Amino acid sequence: MEEFPKHNEALQFVFSTEEFVVKTQCQLAKDFGQFHLMFPDNFTTQAFSKAEITSLIEENIAKLLEEGETRLLQLLYTIDLSEKTFLALTLTPNFLNLISNKILEREAYKVYLKSIFSN
Repeated sequence: MEEFPKHNEALQFVFSTEEFVVKTQCQLAKDFGQFHLMFPDNFTTQAFSKAEITSLIEENIAKLLEEGETRLLQLLYTIDLSEKTFLALTLTPNFLNLISNKILEREAYKVYLKSIFSN
């Protein structure tokens, strides 16, 4: 599983700051934009709640799934979420919510790593 336990506490802390949330949303918009999936106009400038972000990711994943599983796998590759994680979640009844949370977690982790290595 792609958990990041040694950084999980730090990740939770930084996700509580508005600046970090907006940077994470920008990362999401960038990666999803490559697949012509969009977020609201103010998504890259105003911090949304975790529940709102997850819901928007779910909506985009549902749209992408209409195009086929291959497109979703391409997005997951772009985000750097493994096919193994995807397959483990496919049999769960709340797949969209779980995969959306994993995507948000991974994108936030990427932003977190960038902030550490840019200093």
